[in-house]
Amino acid sequence: MGTPKPQLSAADENDIQRVGAYLNATTKFEAHFTQSGAFGMGAGLVWLDRPGHLRIDYEGPASRLMVISNGRVRILDRATGGTSTMPLSRTPLAILLAPDINLSGPVSVTALHHDLSGLQLTLQKTDQPGQGSLTLYLSDEPLHLNAVTVTDAYQRSLTLSLSEMNLNPVLTPDLFKPPAPTGS
Repeated sequence: MGTPKPQLSAADENDIQRVGAYLNATTKFEAHFTQSGAFGMGAGLVWLDRPGHLRIDYEGPASRLMVISNGRVRILDRATGGTSTMPLSRTPLAILLAPDINLSGPVSVTALHHDLSGLQLTLQKTDQPGQGSLTLYLSDEPLHLNAVTVTDAYQRSLTLSLSEMNLNPVLTPDLFKPPAPTGS
Protein backbone atom coordinates (compact mmCIF):
# COMPACT_ATOMS: atom_id res chain seq x y z
CA MET A 1 0.00 0.00 0.00
CA GLY A 2 1.58 3.27 -1.12
CA THR A 3 1.61 6.59 0.65
CA PRO A 4 -1.51 8.61 -0.20
CA LYS A 5 -0.83 11.42 -2.64
CA PRO A 6 -1.08 14.88 -1.08
CA GLN A 7 -3.78 17.23 -2.25
CA LEU A 8 -1.92 19.72 -4.41
CA SER A 9 -3.06 23.21 -5.29
CA ALA A 10 -2.42 24.85 -8.66
CA ALA A 11 0.47 26.75 -7.00
CA ASP A 12 1.89 23.43 -5.72
CA GLU A 13 1.65 21.92 -9.21
CA ASN A 14 3.44 24.99 -10.57
CA ASP A 15 6.22 24.58 -7.96
CA ILE A 16 6.58 20.90 -8.89
CA GLN A 17 6.91 21.86 -12.57
CA ARG A 18 9.53 24.52 -11.67
CA VAL A 19 11.54 22.04 -9.60
CA GLY A 20 11.35 19.45 -12.40
CA ALA A 21 12.63 22.01 -14.92
CA TYR A 22 15.42 23.05 -12.51
CA LEU A 23 16.50 19.43 -11.96
CA ASN A 24 16.49 18.70 -15.68
CA ALA A 25 18.61 21.80 -16.32
CA THR A 26 21.08 20.74 -13.60
CA THR A 27 22.97 18.05 -15.46
CA LYS A 28 26.19 18.32 -13.49
CA PHE A 29 27.64 19.82 -10.36
CA GLU A 30 30.39 19.50 -7.80
CA ALA A 31 29.71 20.47 -4.20
CA HIS A 32 30.99 20.10 -0.67
CA PHE A 33 28.69 18.17 1.65
CA THR A 34 28.15 17.42 5.28
CA GLN A 35 26.24 14.28 6.18
CA SER A 36 23.97 13.60 9.12
CA GLY A 37 21.48 10.87 9.93
CA ALA A 38 21.26 7.16 10.57
CA PHE A 39 24.64 6.41 8.98
CA GLY A 40 26.63 8.87 11.09
CA MET A 41 28.33 12.14 10.44
CA GLY A 42 30.63 12.81 7.55
CA ALA A 43 31.84 15.34 5.03
CA GLY A 44 33.47 15.43 1.64
CA LEU A 45 32.80 16.15 -2.02
CA VAL A 46 29.96 15.06 -4.28
CA TRP A 47 29.88 15.10 -8.09
CA LEU A 48 26.79 14.63 -10.25
CA ASP A 49 26.88 13.96 -13.99
CA ARG A 50 23.40 13.15 -15.32
CA PRO A 51 22.28 10.86 -16.52
CA GLY A 52 23.47 8.03 -14.33
CA HIS A 53 26.65 9.20 -12.62
CA LEU A 54 27.23 10.23 -9.02
CA ARG A 55 30.32 10.14 -6.81
CA ILE A 56 30.28 10.78 -3.07
CA ASP A 57 33.81 10.89 -1.68
CA TYR A 58 34.06 11.12 2.11
CA GLU A 59 37.03 12.85 3.74
CA GLY A 60 39.51 10.90 5.83
CA PRO A 61 41.69 7.81 5.36
CA ALA A 62 39.16 5.39 6.91
CA SER A 63 36.24 6.79 4.97
CA ARG A 64 33.87 5.55 2.28
CA LEU A 65 33.58 6.20 -1.42
CA MET A 66 30.32 5.71 -3.33
CA VAL A 67 30.37 5.66 -7.11
CA ILE A 68 27.25 5.25 -9.22
CA SER A 69 27.74 4.40 -12.89
CA ASN A 70 26.46 1.89 -15.42
CA GLY A 71 23.30 1.36 -13.34
CA ARG A 72 25.26 0.13 -10.29
CA VAL A 73 25.93 1.61 -6.85
CA ARG A 74 29.38 0.64 -5.61
CA ILE A 75 30.59 1.50 -2.12
CA LEU A 76 34.19 1.14 -1.02
CA ASP A 77 34.93 1.06 2.71
CA ARG A 78 38.48 2.41 2.84
CA ALA A 79 38.95 1.19 6.43
CA THR A 80 38.46 -2.48 5.51
CA GLY A 81 39.05 -2.37 1.75
CA GLY A 82 35.72 -4.12 1.23
CA THR A 83 33.22 -3.19 -1.46
CA SER A 84 29.50 -3.65 -1.81
CA THR A 85 27.38 -3.33 -4.93
CA MET A 86 23.67 -3.00 -5.65
CA PRO A 87 21.55 -2.04 -8.64
CA LEU A 88 20.82 1.69 -8.86
CA SER A 89 17.23 0.77 -9.74
CA ARG A 90 16.73 -0.50 -6.17
CA THR A 91 17.48 2.91 -4.64
CA PRO A 92 15.60 6.21 -4.64
CA LEU A 93 18.74 7.89 -6.07
CA ALA A 94 17.66 6.53 -9.46
CA ILE A 95 15.04 9.33 -9.50
CA LEU A 96 17.75 12.02 -9.40
CA LEU A 97 20.01 10.31 -11.96
CA ALA A 98 17.41 9.64 -14.65
CA PRO A 99 18.04 11.04 -18.15
CA ASP A 100 14.78 12.99 -17.94
CA ILE A 101 13.44 13.80 -14.48
CA ASN A 102 9.66 13.76 -14.57
CA LEU A 103 7.97 14.44 -11.23
CA SER A 104 4.78 12.63 -12.21
CA GLY A 105 3.98 9.24 -13.70
CA PRO A 106 6.92 7.01 -12.68
CA VAL A 107 7.76 9.40 -9.83
CA SER A 108 5.23 10.49 -7.21
CA VAL A 109 5.47 13.63 -5.10
CA THR A 110 4.40 12.33 -1.69
CA ALA A 111 4.94 15.60 0.21
CA LEU A 112 5.43 19.25 -0.63
CA HIS A 113 6.15 21.86 2.04
CA HIS A 114 6.92 25.57 1.89
CA ASP A 115 8.69 27.47 4.64
CA LEU A 116 10.94 30.51 4.98
CA SER A 117 13.94 28.57 3.64
CA GLY A 118 12.16 27.47 0.47
CA LEU A 119 10.64 24.23 -0.80
CA GLN A 120 10.82 20.65 0.41
CA LEU A 121 9.67 17.89 -1.96
CA THR A 122 9.55 14.19 -1.09
CA LEU A 123 9.65 11.82 -4.05
CA GLN A 124 9.12 8.07 -4.45
CA LYS A 125 9.05 5.69 -7.37
CA THR A 126 5.33 5.33 -8.09
CA ASP A 127 5.47 1.58 -8.70
CA GLN A 128 8.03 0.81 -5.94
CA PRO A 129 7.33 3.06 -2.94
CA GLY A 130 8.82 0.49 -0.57
CA GLN A 131 12.30 1.20 -1.94
CA GLY A 132 12.46 4.45 -0.02
CA SER A 133 12.22 8.12 -0.83
CA LEU A 134 14.23 11.14 -1.79
CA THR A 135 13.55 14.52 -0.16
CA LEU A 136 14.93 17.60 -1.89
CA TYR A 137 15.45 20.87 0.00
CA LEU A 138 15.60 23.88 -2.32
CA SER A 139 15.87 27.59 -1.75
CA ASP A 140 13.43 29.56 -3.85
CA GLU A 141 13.80 32.48 -6.26
CA PRO A 142 16.08 31.40 -7.70
CA LEU A 143 15.71 27.67 -7.15
CA HIS A 144 18.87 26.10 -5.74
CA LEU A 145 19.39 22.61 -4.32
CA ASN A 146 20.61 22.87 -0.71
CA ALA A 147 20.25 19.33 0.62
CA VAL A 148 19.06 15.84 -0.21
CA THR A 149 17.72 13.26 2.24
CA VAL A 150 17.76 9.63 1.09
CA THR A 151 15.50 7.29 3.07
CA ASP A 152 16.06 3.61 2.35
CA ALA A 153 13.61 0.70 2.35
CA TYR A 154 14.23 0.25 6.12
CA GLN A 155 13.29 3.91 6.81
CA ARG A 156 16.90 4.83 7.65
CA SER A 157 17.72 8.34 6.45
CA LEU A 158 20.85 10.26 5.65
CA THR A 159 20.98 13.90 4.70
CA LEU A 160 23.65 15.51 2.55
CA SER A 161 23.71 19.28 3.06
CA LEU A 162 25.37 20.90 0.05
CA SER A 163 27.56 24.00 -0.10
CA GLU A 164 29.92 25.70 -2.54
CA MET A 165 28.08 24.19 -5.51
CA ASN A 166 29.86 24.52 -8.86
CA LEU A 167 27.44 23.98 -11.75
CA ASN A 168 30.21 23.76 -14.35
CA PRO A 169 32.83 21.40 -12.90
CA VAL A 170 35.52 19.58 -14.84
CA LEU A 171 34.38 15.94 -14.87
CA THR A 172 36.71 13.20 -16.05
CA PRO A 173 35.66 9.63 -16.91
CA ASP A 174 37.97 8.34 -14.12
CA LEU A 175 35.81 10.15 -11.56
CA PHE A 176 33.01 7.60 -12.14
CA LYS A 177 35.13 4.45 -12.49
CA PRO A 178 34.01 1.74 -10.06
CA PRO A 179 36.20 1.68 -6.96
CA ALA A 180 38.45 -1.36 -6.67
CA PRO A 181 38.75 -3.30 -3.39
CA THR A 182 41.86 -2.28 -1.49
CA GLY A 183 42.18 -5.34 0.73
CA SER A 184 45.66 -6.71 1.37
